[in-house]
Amino acid sequence: RRMRTEVTATNSLQRNGVGMKTKSGLVELDFENVVNAEENVNDLYVLMKAIFSHGAAIIRNCPPILEGPSASVAKVGVALAGSLSHGQLYGDIFNVRSTSNAINIAYTSIPLRPHQDLAYYESMPGLQLLHCAAMHPNIVGGE
Repeated sequence: RRMRTEVTATNSLQRNGVGMKTKSGLVELDFENVVNAEENVNDLYVLMKAIFSHGAAIIRNCPPILEGPSASVAKVGVALAGSLSHGQLYGDIFNVRSTSNAINIAYTSIPLRPHQDLAYYESMPGLQLLHCAAMHPNIVGGE
């Protein structure tokens, strides 16, 4: 399978300047450095530049807080934009889980290619933050 042969912890990371970069070129930064931007403006700049240049970035060491304003993803959103948005549709934080009778590919374990959600909306999401809260120990890949 693609995920098992191409994306492994031993061959996917390499040190490259500020933060870490994956083989695909995605920048990796530490959660505390991103959310404490007053102390470390450089990491927030690197994150924004990576998102605009590559369309994605990885933030490591996020605490497993999943709900409310203390949620890790909420803190990153506030650091990036000052607040969260589009809460009217699904809520500020929306949980995506694989289900057996999925009506949307987002609710399956099938890998998703980069795409834009809700592109047909007048006010579509500009940036979506995904937080992998837990990985089963038998899963290989997913970086």
